[in-house]
Amino acid sequence: MSELLTLVWTFFRLSFLCVGGGMSSIPEMQRQAVAIHGWLTARQFVDGYALSQITPGPAMLVVIFIGYRVAGILGGFLSMLAMFLPTSLLTLAFAHYRSRLRARPWPMAVERALPPVAIGLIAAGVYTVGRSAVTDAPTALLAAAAALVLFKRWVPVALIIFVAGIAGWALGL
Repeated sequence: MSELLTLVWTFFRLSFLCVGGGMSSIPEMQRQAVAIHGWLTARQFVDGYALSQITPGPAMLVVIFIGYRVAGILGGFLSMLAMFLPTSLLTLAFAHYRSRLRARPWPMAVERALPPVAIGLIAAGVYTVGRSAVTDAPTALLAAAAALVLFKRWVPVALIIFVAGIAGWALGL
């Protein structure tokens, strides 16, 4: 029961780091799941995140994977609720009061300050996942090839992840 409460509290707090999207909470999520609580290895975290990227829905479905690993189906469900419900309610409340708040100077300042914060948090997320996934020359080459394909022409991210996964498996990575 203690582990389940820790899981819920962890994802509840992480939900408020999702400024600009779920990727912004990835560095702290990995730190919590791998380094602090030992729920996953760094490799399992990256694999779970990659799987969450190819599933329909928000990319933060990795929380269900982590919760399931810790406490089964109940852990997965409660992790999902703890991650998505608080910010959903906050967004709903903000949307309701937005017209009244727009007239005040502090909401405008917050609105202008959030994009740079989001960019920084997302960049930290990309760095964290990359640092955990790219561990040697073959994985660096595979990551560079995937990035090149993504930047040169539009290929669905799910297809890139699938092909890179097959290549990694074939190469024994």
